[in-house]
Amino acid sequence: MKNNSINKRIRHREDMFLRRLFGILARMAKIDGKVDAWEAHAAEGAFTRFPRATARRKFCASVFNSAKNGRTPLRDLAAEFEREWANPEDCLALYELLWDIACAKGVLKPSHKNALRDLCVPLGLPPNYFAIFYRRRSATFREVEDDEPRREGGSRKSRKSSQRQKKSEQGTRSEQRRQPPPPPPKTPLQEAYELLGCRGSDSNDVLRRAYREAAKRYHPDMLRARGCSDRQVAEACEMMSRINAAWEVICDERKL
Repeated sequence: MKNNSINKRIRHREDMFLRRLFGILARMAKIDGKVDAWEAHAAEGAFTRFPRATARRKFCASVFNSAKNGRTPLRDLAAEFEREWANPEDCLALYELLWDIACAKGVLKPSHKNALRDLCVPLGLPPNYFAIFYRRRSATFREVEDDEPRREGGSRKSRKSSQRQKKSEQGTRSEQRRQPPPPPPKTPLQEAYELLGCRGSDSNDVLRRAYREAAKRYHPDMLRARGCSDRQVAEACEMMSRINAAWEVICDERKL
């Protein structure tokens, strides 16, 4: 009976973790009013960064779809995630995913940019992390304005313009229904740079420093010293393996 009770509590925490994780991803994806295929594809990166989500893909997809229209402020969701269900490594991985979603199409809209700036503190991250990520990813996006809301005027001229616009939209409706294909897969070298939060134009010293910081953050001995659970240590071991593999790819390419 005691084991059953413990298992239920573990399952409950896992459920709440995944609900808040994919709820936040969904809200970020729809912060500009719609979720497109690129943003959904970027959100699937959670299955790579959080192995516990892989075994429950259907559950996570259901949460993502139902959370898109939620009304709880995104800052409140992030604060609860950091306070109740996640550790610092989880929050940092989530913040990286939010950047992936925001820049999924190679553009950064003001709505996404403002949200990314506002979510550092609720996720327990230093406020300057926004500037750091912005600088590191600046080569991967261009800034654009949010889509302007459509206005239907009261004048005769504006009504005719609205009618022409409506006919044009009806003529291209079938095209709009087709979702764009996901972006092409990244090369191992691109994935390696992204995992370390760096760019191909960064110097070797910058790359070494990023590797050391990542290794320190996910080293199992460091997590054990902080009193993390066995599950968190196991996840850190897996992430450490990915970091080492990424570093080997970069070293081979740069002849380090």
